Amino acid sequence: MKSSRTPPFLKRSLFALGFMLVLLGVTGCFFVVNTTRSFPLGVYFKTHGPVHKGDLVLFCPEENMVARYGRARGLISYGVCPGRYGYLIKRVMATEGDEVNLSDAGVSVNGICLPNSQRQKAFPAFSGSLVLHNQVLLMSEHPLSFDSRYFGFVRVEKICTPLKPFILWE
Repeated sequence: MKSSRTPPFLKRSLFALGFMLVLLGVTGCFFVVNTTRSFPLGVYFKTHGPVHKGDLVLFCPEENMVARYGRARGLISYGVCPGRYGYLIKRVMATEGDEVNLSDAGVSVNGICLPNSQRQKAFPAFSGSLVLHNQVLLMSEHPLSFDSRYFGFVRVEKICTPLKPFILWE
């Protein structure tokens, strides 16, 4: 008569699989991995606090023509944000009341031109103005970053969490 016991290797394999799934779920609650060149490659800690100028943030892009254009060109991945867009990581460079202008020299905030902010790609134009209530300007220091130069101001409610570098490998 055959035994109905589960083989030990199967028990260990199922336990290991379950443990990895739990670990991935818990890790996703606290950390995010950046795999793009907009910021250093690595693991970032989700701080879950208020957002301030200068903060690095994780956010969902708006569902619009510019996001569709960006995804079609591989600048936005598929993910869990509305419209199945992937998260983006950028730095808050302007908040409510700041004056933002876009010119051939680049993006300026309150009259100060941001480094590496010249438009490099032929995307729909963003014309700057005064940052309104519940809006932010999100940028990267990388000159080829897909950021507010192209998609404009972002509503604060699209920001998921501020981020802090945890382990960087670049």
